[in-house]
Amino acid sequence: MSPVPDKVERFAEYLKKADRIAVLTGAGISTESGIPDFRSADGLYRTMASAEIFDIELFQKHPEKFYSTIAPVWRKILNAEPNAGHRALAELEKKHRKRVMVVTQNIDSLHIRAGSGEVAEIHGSFRTLTCLECENNVSSDRFTDGLEAGRILRCPVCGGLLKPDITFYGEPLPPAPFAAAERAMWEARLLLVLGTSLVVHPAASLPRECDSGIPYVIVNKTETWFDGRCDLVFHESIGKVMSAALECF
Repeated sequence: MSPVPDKVERFAEYLKKADRIAVLTGAGISTESGIPDFRSADGLYRTMASAEIFDIELFQKHPEKFYSTIAPVWRKILNAEPNAGHRALAELEKKHRKRVMVVTQNIDSLHIRAGSGEVAEIHGSFRTLTCLECENNVSSDRFTDGLEAGRILRCPVCGGLLKPDITFYGEPLPPAPFAAAERAMWEARLLLVLGTSLVVHPAASLPRECDSGIPYVIVNKTETWFDGRCDLVFHESIGKVMSAALECF
């Protein structure tokens, strides 16, 4: 299905007029790059042993369960490429000189790889790992073979357990990215919500931080609680909607 032309043109006008655009993204933008989400009918929580695999206490006691389970997810992230949605946000910044403040719940770093310069990864990322003993921080690129094989990763300095720098259940969100996310919402003159069902808190509450007088646009395959508050709602592909809007520039 192609986006309705009138809605796309209206969306494009919002993009043209806004100099500061806050973007909140979730798993829906990455599924278009082949990375499965967590909560859909065939998402990762249905195919993995359990959502408990991301519990910090379980990780500390049984890291082998996490690493063996996460291996196929890591391979998908490693092989994924930014899609049209990621690239459109980077284009708004680079080509059209907009300040695009991306706030993402995703841990795949595809926004950064696409070229977006201002990205708050509020759930962390797989780019780095930290030793739970000596706090040594290392690039995950050094452990690609181990991650793909599902082996427990150990610190090269002290031999302690390495944990990916993603937020587990039972851990607070990284404070600096979340503070940046809040600032993005406060400063925005347009809000885009892309590919998130807005059920995971505190990320789900971030749109409430925006000025109620600015336009809100949501692009998500399914309905959310936020749809009724938005000026434009698209239940379609993020890549198609974003690409169609940029073609109007």
